[in-house]
Amino acid sequence: MNLKMKFAAVAIGAALGSLAFNASACSTVIVGKDASATGNIIIGHNEDNGGRILATQYYVPAATHKKGEMIKFEEAAASIPQVEKTFAFYWAQTYDPTGASFSDGFVNENGVTIATNACTGIYEDDIMPTKDGGIGYGIRRLMAERATSARHAVDIAIDLLSTYGYFSEGRTYTIADAKEAWQLAIHQGNTWVARRVKDNEVVYIPNNFMMDKVDATDTENVIVAPGMIERAIKNGRYKPAKEGVYSDFNYRVAVAPAHRRSADYNYSRNNLAWNKIIGENITDAEKFPYSATPTKKFGVEDVKDLLRTHEADIEKQDKQWLHTNSLGICRATTHESVVFEMNANPLLITGYRAMARPCETPYVPFFPLARPAEGTSFMDPATATAEHFKGTPERFSYRSDWPVFDFVKVANVHEFQRQDQKDNKAFVAKIEKELTKDMPAVAAHAQMLLKVSEAKAVEYMHAYNVRTFNEAHAAMLDRLADVAPHTMTVMADSIDPKSEKTVDVVLFSGDKFDATKADPKQTWGGVGRASIGNKITMGDKLAQPVKAEARDVNGDGKKDMVFTFTQKGLAQNMLAGAMYDIWLHTYVNGERVALMDSAFIETEGYKGPAKRTQNADL
Repeated sequence: MNLKMKFAAVAIGAALGSLAFNASACSTVIVGKDASATGNIIIGHNEDNGGRILATQYYVPAATHKKGEMIKFEEAAASIPQVEKTFAFYWAQTYDPTGASFSDGFVNENGVTIATNACTGIYEDDIMPTKDGGIGYGIRRLMAERATSARHAVDIAIDLLSTYGYFSEGRTYTIADAKEAWQLAIHQGNTWVARRVKDNEVVYIPNNFMMDKVDATDTENVIVAPGMIERAIKNGRYKPAKEGVYSDFNYRVAVAPAHRRSADYNYSRNNLAWNKIIGENITDAEKFPYSATPTKKFGVEDVKDLLRTHEADIEKQDKQWLHTNSLGICRATTHESVVFEMNANPLLITGYRAMARPCETPYVPFFPLARPAEGTSFMDPATATAEHFKGTPERFSYRSDWPVFDFVKVANVHEFQRQDQKDNKAFVAKIEKELTKDMPAVAAHAQMLLKVSEAKAVEYMHAYNVRTFNEAHAAMLDRLADVAPHTMTVMADSIDPKSEKTVDVVLFSGDKFDATKADPKQTWGGVGRASIGNKITMGDKLAQPVKAEARDVNGDGKKDMVFTFTQKGLAQNMLAGAMYDIWLHTYVNGERVALMDSAFIETEGYKGPAKRTQNADL
């Protein structure tokens, strides 16, 4: 989960910084191999963040490093010695203007797969100090670079925690390979429990610590930070049933108050998830399980379905966006979703990634270690690494030639055009079926090619990654042409986010579309739904026009609708210094219509490119 970092001045050894908590956050599901329909461990994860987020994917090659080389991620975090050799890995980056310490996902060449959930609201009197600023992003990145197995990754993380301490409030790391899955729940400082997920279990976790009773005497499957149980006893948060025997240690009760588990943004997801996993409608937050053994086997499609889950009445909850009030597993801030099925051969690990909310866009199949399709990123891995905490505003510009934006457009259109929801679900199901139908055959052929040449197999699988991504992208363009065929234009190359001056936004009429029937009182302009947080309504976060006028703007003999906005209002929630996708939401003859164009958001003394090159009319 991406938490915006606001580093305060700190002394060496003190806790580093503070993090703004976004309650609209991630979900992770783990299916043990004996609970899996295929006999393989399955990991599913929704990544949720608010703000200007770009989700990119890379393959980072193995590397050799100079002796004495040091690594530093966040500016105020500790510098860490680099190892001589690092493994190659697939990297799903959450690219954020302030730097994302806690969102990225990884699959390394040894099959070690990593996803995480923020777990905040800990007891402050149990926070331990860090050393040299502590560690944050480095935990996940160094596990990906160095781990030979899931268990080895846990050891790497524990060593880093023991040396530097964790500067974030709390988080649960999910770490898996073909043989086993582990969860490492970390409390700020050097307080943690690592637990191996049992083979017959399904685990679900939202954004609170869920690990309850763990048998600390089972040293093969449970590892507890030194001194943590003793502190919990001293603080009155744990009393063992038998003195000196810690087989019933409840981690979540020891480190966080009950109100965190019952908070609506966690409660609702737990309720929905366990209803699907075990068929029980649990209403007491303290009775939500950490794990369960389901009566049926879970496959990839079941995990996808779980990650798409909403409240039963989501479409009746509000009169604005589909997810305005939703606190489901899939929600407004879900900007990507992924399912991984482990394999004894890491190259044959299969992934299914939705480039936007999974209820509105398809999961695209791919082999993560065969390199993602080039269209999934717009930088090379080295640049992306160097700029992860140093991205300049222009990097976050709307790019009409970056295919991922078209997936986001589809999600944003359907977020408002709720009349199209039923048809879109059918469309997504059809596309997914077409995309995945030959994946078993591709995997089988790749396995045969591995006997001849790993390079040949990788190129074959990479071609599959490219093909499925391109086919999915083409489907997104077709969908946009079908459900968003109209045109709007922002009548300016740039917008001053501090100006009370006005700018016109024109909705054009067509042969079968009368824009003058648009209702100015039900019209809003500004950012798309993927760019702001949950529970935000149009009325308080998007601008409404100060004037509306029907006139023929393009001289085709048809009157268009011209909405006049203040520049300041239209640009609110936008990042100055970037080209932005600017959305218009309106009702025409009572039917919802969503469209977009782009314009540069000015910074002091700079109005953007001299010539506009990115007009992205829908």
